[in-house]
Amino acid sequence: MPKPVAFVIELLVCICALWIVSFFSTLFHELGHAVGYMLSTGGRRWHIRVGSGKKLIDTKSLTVKLLIVDGYFDPAENRIDTKAKLISTLSGGPTASLVLVILLLILRFGGFTFDSEIITAETIEFFINYALIYNAFILIMSVIPAHYISGENKGMETDGLKILNTIRDRKHP
Repeated sequence: MPKPVAFVIELLVCICALWIVSFFSTLFHELGHAVGYMLSTGGRRWHIRVGSGKKLIDTKSLTVKLLIVDGYFDPAENRIDTKAKLISTLSGGPTASLVLVILLLILRFGGFTFDSEIITAETIEFFINYALIYNAFILIMSVIPAHYISGENKGMETDGLKILNTIRDRKHP
């Protein structure tokens, strides 16, 4: 195979693999919100959006969009009637991201060796590093009390700001 063609194929495979890692990282964060919601309210109906831009998949429970820059958890029925339930739902995403970061740190620095005939150890290490950085970024950006500055969540409050406002608000359920 000519080198330019091989380069283009490898580049496309790498881009797709990075997209998949980003997708599953964001989905795991949003599923953390779903778990927090289900545990605190018993509710089982919710919708998750992963990404922005053009829709790739749209089902009853999940919407996947092309650009994986953000995500959103939306309960289909609002059973959140106390501060504790709201904080449980909001903290589920960052907790899931924290678990992923810890697992990836163990995988990265735990002395594991990767032996594969298909993928080199350096490639595996690259993707573990990418996943670690991406999940740490999701974790940090979600707990900082601020407003999102891009994507479909632009202007919305982060999980951290929502939790802080919930704790401060004496009138909130």
